[in-house]
Amino acid sequence: MLAFVFAVSASLLVCAGCTPPQSLQTALRTHPDVRSYIELGAWFDGDHQYDCAAEAYRAAGKLDPGSARAFYLLGASLTSAGDADGAVIALHESIKLAPSVLAPHLKLAAALEQLNRKDEAKNEWEAALKIAPRSVDALDGLSKHRIAEGDYAAVIDLLRSAPTNQNLVLDLAQAYAKSGMLDEASAVLTKALSAKPSSIALTNALTTVLVNQGLHKEANRLTEKFARDNPADLEAQRLYLRVLVLDSNWDAAQPLARKLLARSPHDTYFLYVNGMVERQAGDYVAARDHLQQAILLDPDFYNSHYNLGLVLAKLNDMRGAEEQFEKAITLGALEPDVHFQLAKALGALGKTEDAQKQLDLYRAAAELDAKRSVAESKAIQAKNALDAGNTQKAVTLYREAVDADPQDALLNFKLSVTLDKAGDVEGERAALEKVIQLDPDMAIAHNQLGYLASRSGDLASAEEHFRNAVRTAPGFLGAWVSLAATLGMESKLPEAQEAVNTALRLDPSNTAALQLRQELTASTQHQ
Repeated sequence: MLAFVFAVSASLLVCAGCTPPQSLQTALRTHPDVRSYIELGAWFDGDHQYDCAAEAYRAAGKLDPGSARAFYLLGASLTSAGDADGAVIALHESIKLAPSVLAPHLKLAAALEQLNRKDEAKNEWEAALKIAPRSVDALDGLSKHRIAEGDYAAVIDLLRSAPTNQNLVLDLAQAYAKSGMLDEASAVLTKALSAKPSSIALTNALTTVLVNQGLHKEANRLTEKFARDNPADLEAQRLYLRVLVLDSNWDAAQPLARKLLARSPHDTYFLYVNGMVERQAGDYVAARDHLQQAILLDPDFYNSHYNLGLVLAKLNDMRGAEEQFEKAITLGALEPDVHFQLAKALGALGKTEDAQKQLDLYRAAAELDAKRSVAESKAIQAKNALDAGNTQKAVTLYREAVDADPQDALLNFKLSVTLDKAGDVEGERAALEKVIQLDPDMAIAHNQLGYLASRSGDLASAEEHFRNAVRTAPGFLGAWVSLAATLGMESKLPEAQEAVNTALRLDPSNTAALQLRQELTASTQHQ
């Protein structure tokens, strides 16, 4: 391994393109030692000459093959140079020489993520947390890894008592939101934003949550104030424009879109919005030009193709319209109207059979869209009823939402939570069973079913559900503790000990897990 990593031994003083300051050249001639080569590498790093920096660190490593620092610096420079494979090799060597140093684990985990070596990356994030349990970088890295895996419950467990940090707040809010816990996501973001009101990242995240909650007025107020407070920040203005477009507030969107396009004439989104506004105003030539420019810059944004299709149809270019509508569908457009507009263009071109197929697709999509709209409306009303303390009304409304869109696992889960608040255990259990039928990997639903089964004395079913919870969400601390307790009640003490040890590896200070371990140890000693 050493021979590979430090294979290059030629003097940096003669390497093409690697010319350090005269003072460093003199130091190398006088004292060609490890320290001099590391200083040289640091200079090249500072000058963004990462390949040259790597050569310097290789030379330092050749002089001292036991230098964990030289391997780490080499790995860091190779990462910056875009050589993730080489970085992994160097960082592994650094860790082999100094396994308890945090930085190489963090850098190695990031390089492995880049190479899509996910299991190895996860091991390194976890190793970093064992060294420094409150490391923000390690918590952030592992949280993002688990979010990508869909292990949201584990992220929530991991970050509930994490240090205050914007990235960790965003991770926690994302995990809450993806778990359907939008109120919790809103709460953590609102608190963080009150402490850091100038953060575009927090404002953007909270806006997304508010929109998903159906709280469009609140999203509008938030983004309008943020844009007003940050007039020079183009991203603040963009965020406000997006909310205006989402609300179809064209009177406010039109002047803002024109102003922003004047500031940034090659911005894809500003071109798209101006084209859309111009289309609605009947200025089809201007709309066509702006939308064509937007597509040249970003050919994969289906809304630009859809709007251009509408414009071309108004300009009687039906073949062009057909092409744009088909492109929009290919890129993933789900709106029913795109099929309707394509059917109209095909009909105008005399393609009657193809037009009928698109009409059939339109009718099916429109029916599904209508049901989802009803479900969304009912869900919003149910949440408002629940917030007002009217649990029974919330149950009724959530049932109506589920009836409108029975295949939505998240809606069924929200119904189960409301039934729990209403004390309807059997209804809750039925709703949770439907959830896992629709989404067998929803760990939080398995965990609640395990709790219900345990409470009714069905330990075998409880064990099965808790095992499913930790299988789908290996970092779900609460599920591990519950599994350990259930196994203990079943007198499966070795398995119970293993489960509680896993919980304590996730959180060494967890009170419930520590108490349970004591009880299991006492039970084992009395056997």
